[in-house]
Order: sequence, then C-alpha cells, then structure tokens
Amino acid sequence: MIKTRPIIGYFAASASLLCASASYAQTADAPSLQEGDAWVYQATEEQNTAGILGSTTKKWDVAIVRSGSKTMVISAKAEDSNLPPKELLRNADWAVVQNINGKNTVTNRPYDFPLKPGKTWKVEYDTANPDARTKVQHITKNYTVLGWVDIKVPAGTYHAIKVEMEGEWSKEFNPTAAVATSTVTSSQAGSVAISASRNASTQQSASGRMYDAFWYVPELKTHVKLITENYQAGGALNKRVTEELAASPVH
Repeated sequence: MIKTRPIIGYFAASASLLCASASYAQTADAPSLQEGDAWVYQATEEQNTAGILGSTTKKWDVAIVRSGSKTMVISAKAEDSNLPPKELLRNADWAVVQNINGKNTVTNRPYDFPLKPGKTWKVEYDTANPDARTKVQHITKNYTVLGWVDIKVPAGTYHAIKVEMEGEWSKEFNPTAAVATSTVTSSQAGSVAISASRNASTQQSASGRMYDAFWYVPELKTHVKLITENYQAGGALNKRVTEELAASPVH
C-alpha cells in the first residue's frame, strides 16, 4: 500500500453532466493567487486499521503565505492545534513536487490549466527503494475533466468544474537473504544441536488502485471539495480523505 497526500499536508460524474448547457462548456483559467488568500476546510480522514475503518474530522486554516510566478508557499494549521502552521511549497497551479530519486518530480497535478470538459493528462513516476522492503514503486495517475456541476458544501453551493483521477500503484520487492539458525537443547541423553535454514526469496509484486476527485471553483481559486482514496492490493479501502470548504475569506 502507499500513503496518499491530500492538498492539506499535500490538498461520479453526475447526470447533470449529460445535460450540459452552453455555460458548462466554458474553460477555467489558472488562478491569480496572492498573499493573504485564505480558506477554511473541514477534513475527514478515514483509516483502515486491522480491518476496522476509523474516522476523525478536523477543521484546517489554509492561507497563501507567498505567491510567485512559478511557486507559492501555503500554510496549513488545524484549528484545535497549539502548534504553529505547517508551511508547504507548491507550484503556482497547485501541483505537488517531491524529491524522487534525487530529482524534483511532479507527483500530483490536480489541475492542468486551462480546464475544459474532456481534457486529460497523466502523471507517472518510479521511486527506487522507497523503503527497506521495496525495490521500486511505480505510480500512474490519469486525470480527466468531467465538466461543470453544482455542489453543496458547508460554505454554500458553488458552480464547480469537476476533475477525476483514476490511478494505480505497483511495487516490486527486494529479495530476502538466506538465513541459517542453530540451537542447542540439553537432556539426560546429552546435548543435541538443531539447525534450520531459510532460502533466499522474493515477495511477489503487489499492486493497488487510487482515486481522487476535485471540485474546482474559479472565483475561489481552488477546490471546494476533494476526495482522495487509496486501496490495498486486495481491493480493500486503505485510506480516504474528504475535504469540504467551511469558509472562505479569499481576496
């Protein structure tokens, strides 16, 4: 399994999409983000632990600390936390860039502006040795702009353009080394040495799926709702994060 990264910490097509009016054909251009833009999100995280799906909900204050032509810094702070805000570097189009194999690599691109219904794009990368057991992890994310919908969230009802991501992850594992052990037991007949060995082996490759959905509102410069899901190799839900806009004093 892999860890998902929402925009906060990282950030079904409805029947109405089949009845698109002329206004639904419009495009959404890249936002003009500026210092002081701010949003409040209600985030619910569901985590599968030993087959039991637990859930926690928090409110997060998110704000633009610095905005440049190519990158920006956002701060994110849980409202019930005494810790200072966490600052995160993002591309100016909300894309997430991480150090993969020593190179800056886009790992999440929720928007490829201008957005218009039917537009598609892909994010794909390999990570060598992400942990001691894994030889290589491959990620593929396929994004599609579905169209314009009306969506209701705690902050109100908005006309948003919906983007979906259907993705897959796969892992190849490092071989385990051969192991030899020996023990000595004692009895009235004397001591007896017992030895055992385990041959080197390689765990079978594993794969799973991912899903993201973003409802982007141009006048708010970001999403009013997102869902990100990660599934285990057997198809069981590993983790789901749902964010909904609770308030927005955006400039």
